[in-house]
Amino acid sequence: MAATARTAAHLGDHQDLVSFTFSSAYDEDKPFLIDAANVSRSVTRRKAYSLVAALAGTFRAQSTVCLHLPNDVLYPVLVLAIFASHCRWTGSNPACTAAELEHHFRTSETDYVVTMPESLATVRSAVQASGNRAEIILFSDLLEEDQTGAILSASLQSNGHTLRTLRDLLQSPPNVDLPTMLSNILPNDIAALQQTSGTTGLPKMAMRSHHSMKSELEAITDDSKTYEVRRLFCTPIFHAFSAPEMLFNTLRLGQISYFMRRFDDSFAQKVHDFRITETFGTPAMLLKLANKPEDYHLLQSLRNVAYGGAPVGSELRRRFLSIFKVPPRLVPVYGMTEGGWFTTLKHPEEDDTGSVGRPVPGYELKISSSNYDQSRTKHSEGEILVRGPQVMQEYLGNSEATSGAFEDGWLKTGDIGYLDNDKLYLVDRVKDMIKVNGWQVSPVELQNVLLQLEDVLEAAVFGEGHDVDEHPVACVVKKETSLTAEAVREHLHGKLASYKVSKCEVRFVDAIPKSATGKVVKELLRKQAVLDESLA
Repeated sequence: MAATARTAAHLGDHQDLVSFTFSSAYDEDKPFLIDAANVSRSVTRRKAYSLVAALAGTFRAQSTVCLHLPNDVLYPVLVLAIFASHCRWTGSNPACTAAELEHHFRTSETDYVVTMPESLATVRSAVQASGNRAEIILFSDLLEEDQTGAILSASLQSNGHTLRTLRDLLQSPPNVDLPTMLSNILPNDIAALQQTSGTTGLPKMAMRSHHSMKSELEAITDDSKTYEVRRLFCTPIFHAFSAPEMLFNTLRLGQISYFMRRFDDSFAQKVHDFRITETFGTPAMLLKLANKPEDYHLLQSLRNVAYGGAPVGSELRRRFLSIFKVPPRLVPVYGMTEGGWFTTLKHPEEDDTGSVGRPVPGYELKISSSNYDQSRTKHSEGEILVRGPQVMQEYLGNSEATSGAFEDGWLKTGDIGYLDNDKLYLVDRVKDMIKVNGWQVSPVELQNVLLQLEDVLEAAVFGEGHDVDEHPVACVVKKETSLTAEAVREHLHGKLASYKVSKCEVRFVDAIPKSATGKVVKELLRKQAVLDESLA
């Protein structure tokens, strides 16, 4: 038996993402992409279009261009210029280590990497290890008229060659006819290679076409709001939660948007100073705001807060909304890299029942209960399957993983849930992914790095805690009795991004319990880890 829900889609004619992003008419000279740390750095629609035209064709057609950059108002412009060059965009986390970047470059078949000077050493190491021979291009601020001497000449060398900067790529005046270039992009041409979180192994590259991503943009657009939309973004721009709004819809709809590099203690003050009405975040961010009563008065302009990355429990919801004299809408966004946003709530609907919203236009949701025990549930619970034009084409270079991701044309989410009144409710995760502050952490990746430590005999990782308290627990069997938890954490910090390790708990166990087929029995491992710790 299967339960289904569907929202009808009314999607427009096929267009490439660049043409679609510039398709709306509004004041071309009004700043709308604004640097929250330096408001003099801003982008207008006219400036964005001219920069895209000036950069179009500077990358070799059919190449993959990786932006290894933090949030910046020029990031959307660079993505559109990559598309205009008939290339594929992929974005990496600036916190990645060289080993993590090497995997990203290799699996995405990266040909160009755009990065900041301060990340150059890490990027160089990753490029050399990947064997891709990707060209490294240094970021330069195209909004500054003169950057003479801004980058030390010593940083411009790589393998004996002078590195180009973004400014070197500019064609002034542009020698391409942008509309003609864009007319040759087909709807099913691949636009993005988005790195998955590594649910069932190391991260893979989800291939999404212009049509796939354009369908998502149309589906999540909410034009029924009666207040002025002024947004503050601090979530990672390359992430599937943030990318649709930060990269495209902000430009397309001309909504005033301030970009922060990351969430920090200045967030509440910026909400107040810029009269922000909407923002996006994770449950961990909401908890931090709820725990700072001295900042409550600075947040009162908020009308809409969208969250993703993990569920918001009823207690956190209550605590966060109690901050406000007039509470904003607290809006869930549920989805995954392979298909973008699956569910949310459109204005003015609110929900306090714990759902993650309704299917966005174009998506069908199905609950497959064939392999799920229904004996203790009052709802028809099962694995959530989705189908729609927004879904990825495949995993790049991994046909086996692609085959395993689908079931009769439906994308398998790996999450357990149920439908009630056309709303989706999450119950559990089939997969073993751990979510730390909204970031997905792969147990397999942690285990692989643990086993690189000579004094580790065996290792297994599971998640413990709920919502904002969730964290990895690394169970380690020592090869050498002098091994300490501090040494294990130091090893992990040297190999992985800090968010994957900062909350990781290390417990030493005598053995890793396994089934007859060699699979780790994690329920037994949890019990054993608690027992061994109490006896330590």
